Amino acid sequence: MAGMGLSTSTARCYDWYMDYLKCMDESKQPMINLRREECTEWLEDYNECLHREKERTRRQVVERERQKLAGKGQ
Repeated sequence: MAGMGLSTSTARCYDWYMDYLKCMDESKQPMINLRREECTEWLEDYNECLHREKERTRRQVVERERQKLAGKGQ
């Protein structure tokens, strides 16, 4: 069942997806492509929630910097 989580009543990213759908629904653009353009930020937020690529990249940068600083301290 879509939108259902394993341990909670809703999936982790359900609210993000609903925000994206709301943006698409409330958009005044006549064509679907223009609506998608208008709602790109909402879709990016939803995809980040699903895949966490920005978070992963940021963690890698922080970890590299931590290792670099630890190497200088020895």
